[in-house]
Amino acid sequence: MRILNSAKTKFLLIFVNILCSYIFYTTAVIREFSHKEEIDHGKVLPRIWVSKAYDDGIMVIRIIRKNATTSINNYLCFYEMFSLRIINLDGTVVEKNLKLDIQPLNYCVFQMISGGKWMEFLKYFLIRKNQILITYYNATDVNDPSTYVEWGMVMDFDGNISSRSSIGKPFIDNNLQLAIPNYQIVLNINREKGFMRYVRNNKTNHMDWKQFRIEPDGAITELTSGGLVLYGEVGVFIGIHTIDESYAFIFSNSTLNATNPLSPKGQVSILPIGYNQNPSPSLLIYQTTTPNLVFTFLFCDIAFLEVGHVCILTVIIQEDVTMTSGPLYYIKINFLSSGSVLSFQSQVNDLTLPVENPNVDWSVNSLIFGGYLLTGTIPTPTRPNICGYLFNDYNSAPIPWEFPEREPIGIRGVYQILHNNTLLVSQLETDNSWRFQVIDLPKVVGNKDKGYFNVKVESTYPAINSTIRPDIQNVKINFYDPVELSDGNLTIYQLIDNQPYLRQYITKSSCTVSIDGKTVIAKILDSTFSVSGGIYYIKMDNNFVRDKTYKESLLGIRDNIWNFNVKQKEVPFAHSMNGLLRLTPEGTKYFDSLPQENRSNFFNNLLNDLADVIPVPRSRLTSDEKTQLDLNVNEKQYLISIGVEETRVDNDYLSVETVVNDINTMVKSKDLTSINNGQASKYLDQSYGFIPTLDLWKTYEYKLLAIFLIIGLLIVLFFIARRRNSNGNNIAILQLGLIIFDLVIDITFININAKDVPVLYFPSIVFVTVPIGINTILAFYLITQENKRQQFLEWFMAHRKVASIFTILASTDIEALSILYSNLAGFSSFNAPFSDDAKSKIFWGACLNIFIEDIPQVIIQVDYIK
Repeated sequence: MRILNSAKTKFLLIFVNILCSYIFYTTAVIREFSHKEEIDHGKVLPRIWVSKAYDDGIMVIRIIRKNATTSINNYLCFYEMFSLRIINLDGTVVEKNLKLDIQPLNYCVFQMISGGKWMEFLKYFLIRKNQILITYYNATDVNDPSTYVEWGMVMDFDGNISSRSSIGKPFIDNNLQLAIPNYQIVLNINREKGFMRYVRNNKTNHMDWKQFRIEPDGAITELTSGGLVLYGEVGVFIGIHTIDESYAFIFSNSTLNATNPLSPKGQVSILPIGYNQNPSPSLLIYQTTTPNLVFTFLFCDIAFLEVGHVCILTVIIQEDVTMTSGPLYYIKINFLSSGSVLSFQSQVNDLTLPVENPNVDWSVNSLIFGGYLLTGTIPTPTRPNICGYLFNDYNSAPIPWEFPEREPIGIRGVYQILHNNTLLVSQLETDNSWRFQVIDLPKVVGNKDKGYFNVKVESTYPAINSTIRPDIQNVKINFYDPVELSDGNLTIYQLIDNQPYLRQYITKSSCTVSIDGKTVIAKILDSTFSVSGGIYYIKMDNNFVRDKTYKESLLGIRDNIWNFNVKQKEVPFAHSMNGLLRLTPEGTKYFDSLPQENRSNFFNNLLNDLADVIPVPRSRLTSDEKTQLDLNVNEKQYLISIGVEETRVDNDYLSVETVVNDINTMVKSKDLTSINNGQASKYLDQSYGFIPTLDLWKTYEYKLLAIFLIIGLLIVLFFIARRRNSNGNNIAILQLGLIIFDLVIDITFININAKDVPVLYFPSIVFVTVPIGINTILAFYLITQENKRQQFLEWFMAHRKVASIFTILASTDIEALSILYSNLAGFSSFNAPFSDDAKSKIFWGACLNIFIEDIPQVIIQVDYIK
């Protein structure tokens, strides 16, 4: 123990020699942030117990109040209330006091030795906005450590619980018969991907690990898991997240008094574990043949200014006989995810610590803008103090921070470093309030930071807080050093009422890299910035690009940093419009599988999906909830009609034309938009898009012109016939046009439209062919019977061509024979001497046609429209 304490007291000296810093010429202004609790519990003061922060700087701290009744010996217990305080960016504080419905044991912490580290059963982790993971223990018998099980609970800040799941068991100290909550939780660098839990048995060097993902709905999904056995004298051991959104274990082992002088006596290795994968073989990143090594400290993190990761170790050389500590070494290793070591620095300590106290608990924090903050918590009889030293990555002397050399700190020693280099140090609570001392730490990178919280990014187009036209074709990211595309994405969001709406995914297939490798150019869909006057931001995934030289993943740009505006654009008014979408074959099968009463919900879900994606008010999208079979494809696929309602409201979201174009673009590129994530919209066929139902005149312009010309011609012929013979039934010329038009419409409907609705196809054929058959028989019967009369036979022989044509035409409508005796224009060919009996049969035959042809066809047409 004396050796380890000595190591702690000398750790700062090692930092001085290797990490070091240049002098920061800025003077930090010490500020104070305080909050008075809404409820006063008298002498039971609120204590800051834990502090955590989101990447955007919103802090969530836990407040505890000591329960003096249940706190005994090495056990410190709190009142059974999970009290969180949310510190927003504007400085407002939201108090949340939540009942967790967990066993009282979770509200106690204990020390293995007096003055040692507090062991906690209850912890919390920030996952998403308004979604936290709480880990706690449940025991069927609190006196039997074998019954303890660790659970995970996902809840929001209002106390609504999404799920509870068991996630592991604790390490059990059989000698003490005690469950030790020494588990560790490592959040993925992309918190959407969850976390890894691991627990190590220090006596057997056996370690169990599990990966979990927390779904958007709060469900905890277990991914891969396993166990590891670490061989040799394992020293320090930690788990970390990696830039490529995976995990890794880093550990040291040493061999004391080895007889072979050439064999390694000390090693440091990395064991990569891919996301939702099993471990890869361990990779050696450091080894030495120096005997009698003791690794006393290990810190690893992302190398923000460099490439890959960095580890900082301290090593003691232990004397063989006396077992006293010899020289203390500091080791800094920069390495890649592949295990390749980029740089290695080692130096013996020969300086004097600014604080000589064997009980100082030193820790290292890597700063996103470069450098490191070394902090030491110094216990005192009244309250702890904290001292801190800043180092950059290259030079040789530590610089104390701007706080006093020994800054007072709260009883738990809580401090928080935010992503913008703001440092908050908790203070001792003396009344019903709590407070932090606040300073801004200097940025080692200087002017290399351009506001992206990523020192690899030099600039972007659009620039942060700029205003752009809505019709830009691409966005650009300029890096300081050459890069190449990797596996991550760019994602573009629109902010509406501070809520992000996905506009486009951009994969590497839509990107190009400039010749010098320093600029990435990404293509933009026409629909992405269609909401003019809107506020947008672009998120760059970790591992979107990687360093071209080292092939190592680089950090991205987080949400709501790369913000910009789109210029207001006036769009001309357009009337309401309908269009067609097509379901995929799978979507068609899914629709057919739905009960009739659930199909209306499908259309409603589809409109909701489209309204969210575009975005547009739901009231502007309509559907007749009917399907139509598309005969232009080989597989069975339904067409669906969607209506877009016009709007005359000033500054409404989008014009009709824009909505139609956006739906078409997003469906055709649904893999790059949230169309693919919708409950119903995911079934839309991207090869079809959204095809507007064209204007009737534009669609049938020439056909309508032909119809109008024919109608006009018939009207002209009618007046000519009337002028020639006003006593004749000259309206028969229009009757002839209607008979021919009816025949063309019937045949066209059967050939083109009836197949759209299979159940109507056969009836359509029946109610066309049966009347034709009946009319044909009746027409030939009447002509044959009339030819038996001498007067009609003489007319028939004189006008046999006209008589034959109209006899055939009468097969479609028996009333065509009435034209032969209409005395049209006074022509003798239209003055056939039909008998009264024949005229009567023609009349009743026409009436029969109404019932066996016209009425059924009207019913079929109505059903088709429905």
